[in-house]
Amino acid sequence: MFTDREAENVSRAKILSFDIDGTITDMSFVNSVWLQGVPALYSLKNEIPFGEALSQVKFEYDKIGREKIEWYDLGYWLNKFKINMRPEQLLDSFVDRIHVFEEVHEILEKLKNSGYKLIIITNARREFLDLEMNKTGTNRYFENTFSSPSDFKLTKNGTAVYKKVCDSCKISPIEMIHVGDDPEFDFEVPKQIGIRAFLLDRTGTKTGQFIISSLKEFADKL
Repeated sequence: MFTDREAENVSRAKILSFDIDGTITDMSFVNSVWLQGVPALYSLKNEIPFGEALSQVKFEYDKIGREKIEWYDLGYWLNKFKINMRPEQLLDSFVDRIHVFEEVHEILEKLKNSGYKLIIITNARREFLDLEMNKTGTNRYFENTFSSPSDFKLTKNGTAVYKKVCDSCKISPIEMIHVGDDPEFDFEVPKQIGIRAFLLDRTGTKTGQFIISSLKEFADKL
């Protein structure tokens, strides 16, 4: 249960913010692009086994690290690996693997009808984000979407993105609630500026007042 102060903070929320990958959509699409598509093309170009290509590609990913915007830039990686393919071509080849979690449409509809304004804040680049939302039809629920690397040239590893989104939406941080599956980017970071954050752990292994196992549980807590 919430304390009186926590309940008051939740009640003041005007905007509900969501991450997308691992929160709205499952990881099938993005994992296929990064861990199947890119290594397969690298394997073909360099005439090496897929397993060897995957190891080399992952090594290069890790050298950059997920706190830098290049990590999320498919065009950057295709250019780095000298692969002659446009990012859109590779994304389109895996579009059938874009899926939302079971409860998503029902809960987003419910939250929107309850009077909340819904937005997306994600580290996914715009080409990923727009494709996923158009394919799943979830774009109709959201008033605005923010791609940290595409829109701000930043990642969610610091509070700057959340501050910029609050400024853009003309709200104070306490008027936003954010939900996502990354313990750092979606949970610890937004809390630093007063955003109420919920960590989505679909495995159900974590527990806590602000830990949820589904978006249905999140809606119930509101």
